[in-house]
Parts: sequence; C-alpha cells; structure tokens
Amino acid sequence: MLISKEDALKLAGSGATSVAPDLVNEPRDYVGAAQTICLNALAVRAKSRGELAAQLKRRGIPLEVADEVLDRLERSKLINDLDFARAWSKSRLSSKKISKRVLAQELRRKEVADDLIAIALDEISSDDEYEAALQLGERKARSLQNYAEDMRERRITSALARKGYNYGIISRVLKEVC
Repeated sequence: MLISKEDALKLAGSGATSVAPDLVNEPRDYVGAAQTICLNALAVRAKSRGELAAQLKRRGIPLEVADEVLDRLERSKLINDLDFARAWSKSRLSSKKISKRVLAQELRRKEVADDLIAIALDEISSDDEYEAALQLGERKARSLQNYAEDMRERRITSALARKGYNYGIISRVLKEVC
C-alpha cells in the first residue's frame, strides 16, 4: 500500500515536520504481516477463524488479504473451527464446570459457526454435563459445611445457575449433596 506524504505526516503525529523516507510511497506487505499476526496468535493457543479474522481487522489488514491468509491456514490445517470447538468445549467443561448452554454462548462469541457448535456439543453427553455439575456442587457444599441446610441449598443452586445449568440438573445435584 502506498501512502502520500500528507498521510504519513498525519500518522507521525501533529508536531512532526518530516517522515522517515521508508514510510512514504512504500508498499506494505499485508500478506506477510497477516501471516505473522496469525502464527503469533496461534502460538499462544488455538483460535477460531473468526477470532483471527477479528484480530487481523483490528490490525488494519484488508479483508481480501485476511481471507486469503486464513484460507491458506485452513488448507494447511493450522486452523479448524470444528476441532477448536471440540477442544474448547471439553476443556471448559472439565476446568470451569460450565453447562453446554454457556459453552455455546462462548463459542458464538468466538465466531464459530452454529452447525459446528452443535456438532461439538453433541459429543458431550448429558451424563458428562451432570458429572461436571455434581463436582461443582460437591465442591461448593464442602465450603458451606458450617451453614444451615437451606442456605447451603440456595448457595449451591445459585452457583450452578450462574454456570448455566438448568433446574433439572440442579435439583438432581441438590439431592446428592444435601
């Protein structure tokens, strides 16, 4: 991309009277920059295509260049939204003990397609979801041993509801832990 001297002065700030010569009328390597941004982001943790696209947009990469780079990364299997959704769901269920409903919300925020979210969440059985809720309920019950039973039930119910569990699962957990 070529920029004019006037645009370069705007970028340099209000008090600048000159601009480095390499900034003026030099093409910017958007493809290389986009690849670097994506690979650096993927080095930290797996990301969805939507997350990477948003990051490229924030960094000023043109849409057509971003799509080209993201397509190349998909072909080379460095990004795969279905694998990402599966791994994210299993990880968050086991570590944060959140419900499938909340997992779906998180994946939508990460711009994973609804059909891929459905496939990933179908792989989590209702028993797995119940087991996560039970573990959370047991942990909460241990911390509330010295409280009255009605208060324990309210607090456990609140904790499970905040994690997105429906009342059917909450009532089953309460029968087990209280």
